[in-house]
Amino acid sequence: MIKLFRHKGVTKKILWVVASLIIISFVFGGLALRYGSAFSLSQSAGKAFGRNISLQEFQKNYRDVRDQAIMMHGADAEKYMPMMDMDSETWTRIILLKAAQERNIKVTDMEVVQYIGSIPFFLRNGQFDKRLYANIVENVFHREARDFEEGLRNQIKIMKIFAPALKKINITGEMVRQKYERRNQKVQVNYLLLSPDSFTGSINPSDKELMDFFDGQRDSFLEPEAVNASIITVALSAKASNEEKTKAAAAADAIFQKLNEGADLAATAQTYNAAIKDTGFFNIDTPNTDLSWSFELLQQVFTAKTGDILKPVESPSGYQIVKVAEKKVAFIPEFTAVKDKVKAAYIKNKATAAAAAKANELQKILAGKIKEGVSFTAAAGELKLNVKQTDFFGMGEYVQEIGLSDDFTSAAFKLNKDNPLSDVVVTSRGPAILHWVATQPIDAKKFEAVKKEFENSLFAEERVKVMNDTLRTLRENAKLENYLNKINASQKKAMDKMRVR
Repeated sequence: MIKLFRHKGVTKKILWVVASLIIISFVFGGLALRYGSAFSLSQSAGKAFGRNISLQEFQKNYRDVRDQAIMMHGADAEKYMPMMDMDSETWTRIILLKAAQERNIKVTDMEVVQYIGSIPFFLRNGQFDKRLYANIVENVFHREARDFEEGLRNQIKIMKIFAPALKKINITGEMVRQKYERRNQKVQVNYLLLSPDSFTGSINPSDKELMDFFDGQRDSFLEPEAVNASIITVALSAKASNEEKTKAAAAADAIFQKLNEGADLAATAQTYNAAIKDTGFFNIDTPNTDLSWSFELLQQVFTAKTGDILKPVESPSGYQIVKVAEKKVAFIPEFTAVKDKVKAAYIKNKATAAAAAKANELQKILAGKIKEGVSFTAAAGELKLNVKQTDFFGMGEYVQEIGLSDDFTSAAFKLNKDNPLSDVVVTSRGPAILHWVATQPIDAKKFEAVKKEFENSLFAEERVKVMNDTLRTLRENAKLENYLNKINASQKKAMDKMRVR
């Protein structure tokens, strides 16, 4: 390890906190296991900022990201593995390091020493323990100390990219109170809702009007890509023993192997007492409900080619092997095939516009009457309009009959005694006009009790926002080209050939 650790009195100052650095998830795994000896590590894994990134460089950063995963999640790291995208996080690290290189960011040995000294893994009784450090680096991270430390040096470079912007974050007391009020106040309003359904009766479009509407809205009638697949299921009960699960998994693997060798689907399924079911054509938005789909499996099905056989997956009903039987590309149908859909969309569109126009007309009348001293409910009554009242609700909360509507909620919170009437607000149920009834203030004592904690949470949110904005800009500038999918496909093809032999 770095020789400076041999000197006594090195300040173990916590310069950086790993978890507050980059809000990215990480996963375990060895890239060496993914790329066999047939693949040269000098070949390009992709491009960033117009520069080739070799598989060797990608692999090095992959390992460094793995180290960060262990430091961030510790013993819980494995729980996060299914939710993480290792390749994406590795590319992010590469992009950040290229940015650090462009900015000529340097890191001294002392900074690395202090960083290592701040990591709880390497402390015993609050003090850095050299023997513990060496043991963990070798047996937990499986790294040479020099490589591990260079990975940490690069991590500090990444931190320094964000440091200038993070220093500018300023959370004032007034901001804390305003944010707390916005998130914890509740408001109550009266409102009028004009349903577009009330305006459909007089809408009777001609065929020409429908065809013109269709021509102007063709993309909205796009029929998405569809797939017809055959599912072979090796049944397994929910109470199956480990031995039964092992046998079922082995049978599913055998079916997969034989099908890839060209065996007949029906005969193979019969041999292993497996059931076959065809899905019929479905798209990714409306999958076949009779089958146990996961989002991951759906993605595989729609990226596979006709005739491809997907590896067995475990489902509540057993192990399933999917064979893609047919695929239909996305297309825009002829007008005659979707005339009823076009008519329904046309009527909805016109009715919504008519409701909005009427709402705007009524809002002006109501505003005039309120200015004359007439109450909202009385004015609405004169116009024979049905006024409804909400319960007290907060930002982001469900409003009865309206549902979750950011526009409705935002409009409600802009109202007060001096500005009681809203403009027309568009909701999924139709246009609405709101009138303020009351605002429920925050609990002042509770605010004082949680003020510091809330301020810290605001600071953390702002920090994440600043870092995400920086990352977004860097990703756009990097113009990343990722060749890993092609490499993986090539590897799979080579492995399939070897399997056939």
